[in-house]
This record gives sequence, structure tokens and C-alpha cells, in this order.
Amino acid sequence: SAQPPRPRARALLSPFLSSAAMAMTGITVSDEVVAEFNEFKLKRTPYKFILYKIEGDSVVKDVGLESGDFDEFVGALSSEPRFIVADFAYETTDGRPTDKVVFISWIPDDASVRFKMKYSGTKEALKSAFVGISVNLNATGFDEITHDIIIEACNKV
Repeated sequence: SAQPPRPRARALLSPFLSSAAMAMTGITVSDEVVAEFNEFKLKRTPYKFILYKIEGDSVVKDVGLESGDFDEFVGALSSEPRFIVADFAYETTDGRPTDKVVFISWIPDDASVRFKMKYSGTKEALKSAFVGISVNLNATGFDEITHDIIIEACNKV
């Protein structure tokens, strides 16, 4: 018969049983942020794009954009890093309309080294907390975050 796990094993696993994720940087992803992402991927929010930032020691929503307008989204980006989830609508190579949930790590080249390290060290924890992402992109400049680049990445999946 199977034996229950030893208490020591359960104690070692307990940090992973929490729904809040913590990055190696010590920055946390709150249950609230994860819950909003889950609503977003099920299309239960008005947003097409959500931008997240690191504030203090946690990831928080910076802004949600209801318009699916790509230029408006790019215009919302600045020289400060952000994590972005996008409900990205496009046509497949054979012409079918579809959409995918895209995760974009926006860490501009001209951001401070401190910001770059914080965001780079937090990215994987956020991606693992956001279950259901189809496409992951990293962008360090506006030339890496074009409509065509995202469509190309979506078509590869």
C-alpha cells in the first residue's frame, strides 16, 4: 500500500503549493494579479492588452488597454520595462482568423541596469504563474515588438 508523504517532504513542497509565485529576485506575483490574468485569458475582462510593472516587491497591473489597436498598445510603452499579456488577434497562414495569449517581456536597452536585472529575474516566475500563455516574446527595442514579428511568432506555435 502507498504510504503518505513524510512530513519533511510536505514541508519542502509547501512553498510551491501557494498560488502566489515568488521570483529569485524576491518579487512576488500576487493572487490578485494571477486571478485577473485567468479572467483575461478567458476573455472575461474588457482588456486586449495588460501591462504589468514591478512596484516595490511585487508585480502589479500598470494599465489595461481595451482597444485592440496595436499602435495604441505600442504607444503605451516607455523606456521603463514592463511585462505585457496580449489577447492577440491575427490571421493564420491559411487565412483563418484566430487569437492567442501572448506574453511579452519589454526590457528596453536604455533601461537602467537595476531595472533590467529586476525584470529579467522576475520574468520566469510571472510566466509560470500565468498558465495558458501560447507565445513568449522578449523585446528590447521597438523594432522587436512589431505586429509582423508577433504574427510570425504566433504562426510558429
